[in-house]
Amino acid sequence: MTQRILILSHDNKIGDAIVVTGLLKPLRAHWPDCEIGVLCGASNAALYRHHPDVKWLHVSSSRNVFARLWASLKARMKRYDMVVHFGLDLANPSVQIVLNTVNAKQRFLFLQHPTRPLPNDVVMQGDWGYSANTAAQHYTARHLRFLQTLGVAAAPYQYDIHLGSAAPPTPATHAGLRMVINSQSSAANKSFSLPWLQAFVTAVYAQHPNIHMQLLSASPALEVAMREMCQAHADRVTVMPFAPTVTPALAIIQSADLVVSPDTYAVHAASAWNKPVIALYEPSVLSVDSWEPLSDTYAQIVAPAGQAVSDIGLPEVMKALAQVLTAPHTRTRVFLQPA
Repeated sequence: MTQRILILSHDNKIGDAIVVTGLLKPLRAHWPDCEIGVLCGASNAALYRHHPDVKWLHVSSSRNVFARLWASLKARMKRYDMVVHFGLDLANPSVQIVLNTVNAKQRFLFLQHPTRPLPNDVVMQGDWGYSANTAAQHYTARHLRFLQTLGVAAAPYQYDIHLGSAAPPTPATHAGLRMVINSQSSAANKSFSLPWLQAFVTAVYAQHPNIHMQLLSASPALEVAMREMCQAHADRVTVMPFAPTVTPALAIIQSADLVVSPDTYAVHAASAWNKPVIALYEPSVLSVDSWEPLSDTYAQIVAPAGQAVSDIGLPEVMKALAQVLTAPHTRTRVFLQPA
């Protein structure tokens, strides 16, 4: 009997969606005739739109509860056998509305539903990051547990991004290495400030003449500011035009030799293609442990307690860059201490 499986990815988080892509091939290998649907947000729909194993895509046009309700009603019409929600936010009324509206025959959750548990819920208990005494598991641990619960044979977990034939062409090839720099995350304390970014670009330009840098733009205003900032280094620094979807940035990361980023989707996109990564984190235990890179080669630098990513000193980052360039297949994590 054909299984219809709905995966909830409606929170718009692009990094989460990249991790979800690792589920799709194992599910189809386990149930070759299963039909997979995804309920997602407009921001992360690009991660599913061209995937050959996704049959139905239900897109919530915004974070508005009515948009999510409409997408959930369209999903309900498919009569899914199971719905899986990987978040730990079941107390959120919006999440409850989505789960109730979809009305799948069975729900796979990672916490017990706080207000409306159902007899056939499958609750996969574990230390998913809420214990103050232990390190949080990587987010993929939930996906692996789901596969194990279904009886899927254990295998290395690999992200599986499909950009589609409409993906924009990558920039012209330059001699030497191509470093992609993503400076923006979800909050200011997790992002590179413009002065920090300028200092880093200047240091790389001076010390590594074989590296061409490509800066990703998170907004039109940031694009303008970065272009002005990098005028003196325009021969080896390119600012990529802002795009309203993540597809161009993913295509650029796919063609990179090295990625530098704070804790955001770019780290996981780099991991999808096994690119060397330098990842800078603010000192949150959950983000450091549960969202570390999965590439074979990476350096993870954690800011001192109470400080922001832009408080990380350039010497530490340049040291990490030298290590990544000269010592492939090494993984390091450095917790910085206050000066």
